[in-house]
Amino acid sequence: MEVEAEVVCVGGGVGGETLLLLQNVTLQVDKEDKWLWNLDSSNAFTVRSAYKGLAHHHHTNTLISTKFMWHKDIPLKVVLFAWRLICDRLPTKDNLFRRGVIDDDARLCFGGCGSLESSPHLFLHCNIFGEVWYFIHRWLGVCSALPSVPADYLNQFGFIGGMCSIRRKSLMHLIWFATVWEIWKERNNRLFNGKECSTY
Repeated sequence: MEVEAEVVCVGGGVGGETLLLLQNVTLQVDKEDKWLWNLDSSNAFTVRSAYKGLAHHHHTNTLISTKFMWHKDIPLKVVLFAWRLICDRLPTKDNLFRRGVIDDDARLCFGGCGSLESSPHLFLHCNIFGEVWYFIHRWLGVCSALPSVPADYLNQFGFIGGMCSIRRKSLMHLIWFATVWEIWKERNNRLFNGKECSTY
């Protein structure tokens, strides 16, 4: 059997994608089994090709520089969390609904704003959780419009206040990572522990 299929690492549940890829495969006794890795010209798996594929392929079609993501001063768990956020793979209520985990009537944002909970809503546009960006902007002394998705905001955040040095961009990205991490922790703290912190 020779199966040639594009391997997509971050677009949906990996198990579900595998089943879809293999759905129309017919096993043939007289053919040799062979894996092909389409992310490298040699068709052989390499960590480098997998890394490049992950760094440049996600649902938003926004390229995120790997130097933004793999920052030496950011704990690995926060980097992995942010990667899942950018790829829209966090267990937000819209994702849980799509996977059949929760019912339609449980999709509202836990902040009580009346909107459906999605990653863009929760992290950028919610009147409760997304409001923290107003305070961050005020603290930094800048004015900026929020984009529609978190990946775009990571790209934009390093340039808030105009063109700046590499050191300042690095600091701005640290602030972005810390903020989205704290928003997620606060959302979960309210949801699972019934406790809340004020943004003021």
